[in-house]
Amino acid sequence: MDKRLWGSVMGACIGDAMGAPTEMRTRDQILEFFGDYVKTFIAPPEDVFAKGRLPGQVTDDFSIAYYLLKEIVKEDGIISEEIGKNAIINWSNNEEYCPKFAGPTTMAAINKLKIGEVFDPALEFGLVNYNNLGTNGASMKIFPIGLLNGRKFDKTISDVITVCRYTHFTNLALAGACAIACAVGEAKQLDSTKDSIISAGLYGARVGDLEAKRILNKICAGPSIEKRIELAVTVGKTAKSFDELLVSINDSVGTGIWVWESIPAVFGIVSYVDNTMDGIYAGVNIGNDTDTIATMVGAILGAFFGNDDLDQVCLEEAVKVNDMELKNLTQKLEEICLKNM
Repeated sequence: MDKRLWGSVMGACIGDAMGAPTEMRTRDQILEFFGDYVKTFIAPPEDVFAKGRLPGQVTDDFSIAYYLLKEIVKEDGIISEEIGKNAIINWSNNEEYCPKFAGPTTMAAINKLKIGEVFDPALEFGLVNYNNLGTNGASMKIFPIGLLNGRKFDKTISDVITVCRYTHFTNLALAGACAIACAVGEAKQLDSTKDSIISAGLYGARVGDLEAKRILNKICAGPSIEKRIELAVTVGKTAKSFDELLVSINDSVGTGIWVWESIPAVFGIVSYVDNTMDGIYAGVNIGNDTDTIATMVGAILGAFFGNDDLDQVCLEEAVKVNDMELKNLTQKLEEICLKNM
């Protein structure tokens, strides 16, 4: 099996599962509550979304990506709007994840898709703009598109918009997703570097924003994802320690659900760390939307360093505890990628 594909899939899986118990706490609260940085699988406490999950079990972040990967493999890598629709509908039919991990906007979109209608919150809720729809739900699930397309960045951007246009359709939500997908596509290349990964992310953010405006024209007010990534990378490259990295990223760009916080935070972490697990640990302990950030960091760095760089105990436990066809789907994705070279 391709080590970079498997590393990306399992890096994302481990990141989500490890970050689930720390979600929504600040870095200081994580240290106080858990007694130290979390660097292994633990049972989520009762005050987080993932309460009741077993150590190593994933949440919405990875599970939605998993359902997208299933659709990509099922359709032999041919991307269509139906893939995006079917993936989120099939995910919603799994009571293990939905409605527990679905927000009100996502559920409204799913309910419309199930009856063959298009969800538009401006019409549904009488909104005058899309300014509350710059969240990272598209970004957290989109790494399989990057693995599929590699350095075909313009195709990746087109595919991201195609797949996500019915649930996360604003220019900023899509720009964030394009940044992550392009970074993953670059990371899996044998001659990639951290700088080339960051450059690919910047390209995805810039062109993704322009294409989303051109195709969908659903504008979300907010800062440039490209510029915020640049800021976060500067912060990451100048951090003198792991502690300073977490504090500085949080203070400079934030770590919340908004794409102008969590996506730049991912690239700030990537710019600093030298291995996948340190990147995942950073995402897990940085505070706020920890499982999402750790999922995206794991997908990028797992593709860059490969599966051998992952904690093998965590990898084996994640495969065991989650009822998913992870190895089989990754092998089939590899076959599709080889065929499309």
